[in-house]
Amino acid sequence: MKVMLAEYSVCTGLGEDIRMEGAAMLRTLAKSFERAGCRVFIPRDFGDDFLSVAKACDCGLVIAPDDRLADDTARLESACINLGSPPAVIRLCADKQETTELLLHNGMSAPRIVREGAPDGAVKCVVKPRTGCGSDSVFVSESAVEKDGYISTEYVEGEHLSVSLVSGGGSVLPLTLNRQHIHMNGSVAYDGNDVNIEHPARDEIFSAARQAGVMLGCRGLFGVDIVYADRPYIVDVNARPTTAMVGVARVIDCSLADLVLKARFGELPERVGYRGRCSFTKKDLGAFL
Repeated sequence: MKVMLAEYSVCTGLGEDIRMEGAAMLRTLAKSFERAGCRVFIPRDFGDDFLSVAKACDCGLVIAPDDRLADDTARLESACINLGSPPAVIRLCADKQETTELLLHNGMSAPRIVREGAPDGAVKCVVKPRTGCGSDSVFVSESAVEKDGYISTEYVEGEHLSVSLVSGGGSVLPLTLNRQHIHMNGSVAYDGNDVNIEHPARDEIFSAARQAGVMLGCRGLFGVDIVYADRPYIVDVNARPTTAMVGVARVIDCSLADLVLKARFGELPERVGYRGRCSFTKKDLGAFL
């Protein structure tokens, strides 16, 4: 099987930190698909070569910033089978306001949206772009902020966690529970993960992440960011592979590629086994190349 893997930051040279995360994800997935017996093709750019390579492949997966991932995935689908989430789901998850409102409307716990000047507006908030990747341009404020293209959500004090999952055919399989290395000094910065941690509320957290994935329609590899306080609060749903996947590939007892292909063409197992844990910071990502 011929598989195209297209990672935007690697193809375009976008930002050193982001490019390192992208390169680590790309290399991890490429090695996994090659070991699964697939021939892997990586486009030189996200223009003509992207479409040319996609047309020559049986299926593919795109990793790109939220503001373009849906369109690039639609281009992929015009040429071959998409191994990730559909474009409509990607657009929904990229819109943090719409996603939060949908989660809350369906009875899930998520930090509520707070508006400047509202009676409840004078509370500590996380202010973030309505669309955007990771912790880019995210900051903490003592009250809601009205800023074009941003939303304010109530600050929830708790553990910064994430769940890595794979989905397909109506089945969602949680892979690992991860602790996020988050630095807060006015701004919010992500600096890696502890992958496959133990936690007394692991089953509850897995259940919340699975529910979010089902509700939003995620497919393939995806990640759910959670703050755990008195219960899991869904902070963000990333309808694409996330950086934690470089650690996931090292700790599960099966192949990421095998899971992705089973999610799309077969049937996922009920669970995965583990070979240990993995911890990394952004500085460590070179070891995954």
